[in-house]
Amino acid sequence: MRYLLTTVQGLEDVVVEEVVERLGASSARSAYMSGRVVVEADVAPSALLALRSVERFGVFLTSGALSALGDIVDGVRAVLPEVLSYVSPHVAAGVACERAGPHPFTSRDVESAVGSLLKEAGVAISLVDPDIELNVDVIGDAYYVWLTSARRSLKDRPYRRYQHYASLNPVVAYAMARLARLRDGETLCDLTCGGGTICLEASSVARVRCICVDVALRHVKGALENLSAAGADADVLWFDSTKLHRALRPVCDAFIFNPPYGVRIPADIHKLYRGLVRTMELLARPGARLAVVTPRWRAFLRYFRGEILERRVIYQGGIYSSIIVGRVK
Repeated sequence: MRYLLTTVQGLEDVVVEEVVERLGASSARSAYMSGRVVVEADVAPSALLALRSVERFGVFLTSGALSALGDIVDGVRAVLPEVLSYVSPHVAAGVACERAGPHPFTSRDVESAVGSLLKEAGVAISLVDPDIELNVDVIGDAYYVWLTSARRSLKDRPYRRYQHYASLNPVVAYAMARLARLRDGETLCDLTCGGGTICLEASSVARVRCICVDVALRHVKGALENLSAAGADADVLWFDSTKLHRALRPVCDAFIFNPPYGVRIPADIHKLYRGLVRTMELLARPGARLAVVTPRWRAFLRYFRGEILERRVIYQGGIYSSIIVGRVK
């Protein structure tokens, strides 16, 4: 069966890696920065609920290039018999469009045009609470048509009892743990842990010891609450990470963290990043790896003296950020 999976733009290859590993997908394709991955796997839709690099998923119908709204309508018309196979006289359908990039039409235009096509075919349309949702995503010069399999976004993790006001998307946290190539038995250090998301996601990648540090007591308490909800364990410290070398010896095999960048949380970014880099250098074991995400990547690299393996651009929450992957020493 063919599925369409959505993710954070820039992490498409992480999704491909996970679906091949977990589901044994026979094929997977994606376009960079599309946030969309089309896979073919001989599994039931329920099997996709275990994926951690995915936000939403559904049954893939078609995709194609576009230059005008009519191209999308023609594409949907071509798969209309398949759409109708999921609809009965007592089922109402809805159309949702997610659009990214400049186009001579709006998302509402797409929803209206495709909705009219369905209505002409005798499908009952609901604008409020449809039984079936037909998604028409327009990303750049391509469109994707698919049917929602699960309404709930997979990024809404059940362990999140405490919600940090600048929380990291768990999908990004999981991707960073994979990019850091964590191995069983290693020690992971999150220097700005917030609600503990990185530690919780990393525990699904490898059996690691987690050291979570935050300077704010309420975040430390929140991280403990989330860890307890997940049945996970970690060393959670209420401490200033820029001075952490005063409390710990070099024990860290990997550093994965999402430092403040001065938008929601005011901070002297240069002073903070300089201090965090110094802490990493003093606490790193030989060969220690790094994965850090920030839109202020230039400021971070100004002080980082290790080896840079990759700078990956992602787009989330209306902000372009970079994941820096490297070796500390």
